[in-house]
Amino acid sequence: VSILRREPRARILRHAHSHHRSLSAVSSALANVTPPGSPDRTCSTEEEEAHVEEVPAGLPDVASQIPGLFEESGCAVVAHRGLGMNLKPGRGIRENTVASIIAAHDFGADWSEFDVQVTKDGVPVLWHDDFISVRRGDGEVENFAIRDLTLDELKRVSRAAIATAEAAKIGDTRAVKATRSRPSSELEYSGSEADEFELEDFTNVSDCADSAGTSGYLSEEECGERARISKSVAPMSPTEEPVVLYRKFAGTEAPAPWIMDVEDEIPTLHELMTKAPNSLGFSLELKFGTPEDFPGGKKVDPARMVMELRATLAVCKSHPRRRVAFSTFDPDAAIHMRTLQGLYPVMFITNCQPGQEDLRRCTVEAAIKTAIDADLVGLVIRADVLRNDPTVPQRVRASGLMLGSYGGPNSDLDLVERQVDLGVGYLCTDDVPAVARLMSSRSTTRNAVLVAGAR
Repeated sequence: VSILRREPRARILRHAHSHHRSLSAVSSALANVTPPGSPDRTCSTEEEEAHVEEVPAGLPDVASQIPGLFEESGCAVVAHRGLGMNLKPGRGIRENTVASIIAAHDFGADWSEFDVQVTKDGVPVLWHDDFISVRRGDGEVENFAIRDLTLDELKRVSRAAIATAEAAKIGDTRAVKATRSRPSSELEYSGSEADEFELEDFTNVSDCADSAGTSGYLSEEECGERARISKSVAPMSPTEEPVVLYRKFAGTEAPAPWIMDVEDEIPTLHELMTKAPNSLGFSLELKFGTPEDFPGGKKVDPARMVMELRATLAVCKSHPRRRVAFSTFDPDAAIHMRTLQGLYPVMFITNCQPGQEDLRRCTVEAAIKTAIDADLVGLVIRADVLRNDPTVPQRVRASGLMLGSYGGPNSDLDLVERQVDLGVGYLCTDDVPAVARLMSSRSTTRNAVLVAGAR
């Protein structure tokens, strides 16, 4: 496998064995996977490989859960929130939905990254922002934490918002007024700042709305059957008040109506697991906002955090054929998830930004130490950190960790190629079609060279 020629091979194999052994108590419940015996830590790479035992046909083993480890290009194309985050309302598919994630698969993604939070009644759902901002009728925008809403409450809001959006598209006067107007008062808004995506990160953002296949901006016709998922929602009745979701987009001063051309409801993790193609790997970002990430947010209680992690893990275990990896900006969540289980790899996401309250998030060295101490499989680092300091990939990989990257710069194909050449194995991007084509061409070129060499 191409990536194994670059990565610390023995470390990855040992990590896979370590994960598998820690799963022994629950392996039969997961997939009837028989954990391999304990490897000799002093043996050679070839002897370590001999310890790897096959699992039943069709079921992923530990190593296959690691993004990028077995992709032909040596790097997994990871779709950000499906076919791309919503930079602005309008043309595109709503992020973190079944429709967007299936579209990402159809455009060539190996994996899809998405954000997971848990409702008040313990159900994992897909949603990025620390709050969902809702306006009903002519009222003000109200902010609700996902963990303060039950699944039923969240679904009712989501479906009502879709019904309003669809009614506006066909000219319903009340819906049109609701989707085009703003509240009279400006409220403090907790939006999507944790991932620090800024409009200027995107090299061609001015063209996004006019270019099909760029950052997820596709019309209903271009999305085909995927665009019709939202039509299953009941239309807005004459007695119902309009419901509109709001978001503060980058570059705007106040929250704006968040309506996409292609709408789909907020899904549960189980719904996504059931509906998405089996070949698509899932990279679950575990969301636990802090005051540093979201103004007005608060650190999640450790007991609540563990409950949410267990709820998320339970859904993953109920779909044993699905490739799954976990990632999070919260180092405590990463440590807890690694402690709770041993099958699925866990990665720590960091922007390596100095001045943060949690020192583990401030530097590359602190992130490496955090990952090694917690026996995590690797780090996902903001792409501009790698762009500004090309020594970072070597430092991370020399520590025996896999390396991934995220952020707006991952729509820059030249930067993408440089990262892959430096050993990045997990590349989270909003421009799935372009990056997937690039990775495909690299695989084709590499295979042609190998064939020529064999002759």
